[in-house]
Amino acid sequence: MINEISIKGSVRTPAGHYQPALILIGGGAASGKSRISIELAQLISNAVLLDKDSLFGVWVDALLYTHDRPTDRDCTVYWDCIRPLEYKCLERLAYDHLQLGKVVVIDAPLRPELNDPGWINRIDGACLALGAKLIAVWVEVSPECAHQRMRQRSESRDKWKLENWNEFVRRQSYSAPCAAKLVLQNDGMQPKSAASIIIASLSPILI
Repeated sequence: MINEISIKGSVRTPAGHYQPALILIGGGAASGKSRISIELAQLISNAVLLDKDSLFGVWVDALLYTHDRPTDRDCTVYWDCIRPLEYKCLERLAYDHLQLGKVVVIDAPLRPELNDPGWINRIDGACLALGAKLIAVWVEVSPECAHQRMRQRSESRDKWKLENWNEFVRRQSYSAPCAAKLVLQNDGMQPKSAASIIIASLSPILI
């Protein structure tokens, strides 16, 4: 079990080849998790990056469109019907790559999952059966910082969030969920520095 830790420094670590592991990079909307995940994957020579939106964004929008909710990832049909399918597909892809000896970096919000001990235990058991480690990282930002970034990126999927900001934050807190054992404060950190810090903290676990 990894001890919970909050990291705020800056360190540079060379790229390396690691034992199979599933690294979950979770965080609220506009927390910076995608940019950090990309940098992290570049620092690990045998890494595979699975970005939920890049993999499934097109068909999610298509499914939402059939329910007259285009790009609305905050509606009931998304949470009850579509989102579970996204995460099931992510799991299957991750296991395929773990069997090939890869370090799998998943970039996804993951808040409900990281607050669900049953989900964590199931994923951890599957990783152990494949000879892999499970590591949960939470990218934490203040709601104010996330709001500013969301306005700057101006994406259609953020429309409901920005128009209903207080309700959105009430539903999806930016604080770290219970199963996040590595918490990275990211209000102003550069993605490359953040990824290097994660690598430095994970090296004793993965080597």
